[in-house]
This record gives sequence, structure tokens and C-alpha cells, in this order.
Amino acid sequence: HIRDVAGAEACGALKNVFALGSGFIDGLGLGGNTKASLLRVGLHEMSRFCRLYFDGIEDSTFMESCGVADLITTCYGGRNRRCAEAFARSRIDGGGASNGAAGEKMSPEDCTDLWETIEKDLLGGQKLQGTGTTLEVYATLKAEGELDNFPLIKNIHRIAFQGEPIESIVDGIKIV
Repeated sequence: HIRDVAGAEACGALKNVFALGSGFIDGLGLGGNTKASLLRVGLHEMSRFCRLYFDGIEDSTFMESCGVADLITTCYGGRNRRCAEAFARSRIDGGGASNGAAGEKMSPEDCTDLWETIEKDLLGGQKLQGTGTTLEVYATLKAEGELDNFPLIKNIHRIAFQGEPIESIVDGIKIV
């Protein structure tokens, strides 16, 4: 039984942001060690975010099913991870600057269009939570001047919505 409702709810939303990063890693074929590093930093940023915005956050919440277990499950098999892998592969295989080929930027409008196409093609009516949560969390952190304290969230947003190269995912895998 979890008493830390705010922490459990926030973990349930934030895991989907990190699942996007996990999908980018899978799309690049970077392997298990890189993904494990992303999960470690993701769990750290989940904890930091919860403590920044909510009172009464308990350390134990992050070791429960709603914390690390759900993060692992979502980053290895969830629809947000699967769609982010498709996003990465599409950009890598797409060729040309307008498609955001490997190492190249993509326009924010093209990013949004690609997410919509992937969601429609892969999810059969289901919706991605990771994209919307990423936009909301990024906006909150930016408004509070906290983005530099969340390098992974910042980098996932930059790739997903500002068209930064997929390969730059590794730049956000650090604890500040």
C-alpha cells in the first residue's frame, strides 16, 4: 500500500517521458548498457522532479512497483518506447535534411507530423502519453528555470519536438 499518492502518480506519468528516450536508444541500436544508464538517470530525475513539485514524497515510492518497476517495464516494452523507436528509425532511415536523417536536425513541425503518423499507424486508436507529458513537463521546468537540472528530460524534448539529432540522446544521460 502506497501512502505517497503524489509520488506514485507523478512516477506513472514521468516514466513515459523516459520511455521515449529508451525508444531512441533502441532505434539507434545502442544496447543494454546505454539503456540501463538512461533508466538510472531517469529514476534520478523522477525523484528530483517529485521532490521539487510535491510535498511528502517518500524515498520508498521509487523502489515500489509504481516507481522503478514500472519504469523498467515501460522502457523495455511499452507503446511509448515502441513508437519512439519507430520515430528514431524513421529519422535515421528517412534520408535528407527535411526528414531529419542521422545526425541532422528536423523541423518542429515535421517532428509533430511524424509523431501523429506513428501514433495512427502503430497504436490502433490508443494514444501516446509520453509525448504530451514531455511537452507539459518541459514547459513547467522551463517556466521555473529548472531545465538545466533535468538534462535527460530536456534532451528528450529537444529530440522529440525540436528536431535535434537522435544521436544526441546520449548527451542527456548524466546526473547534475
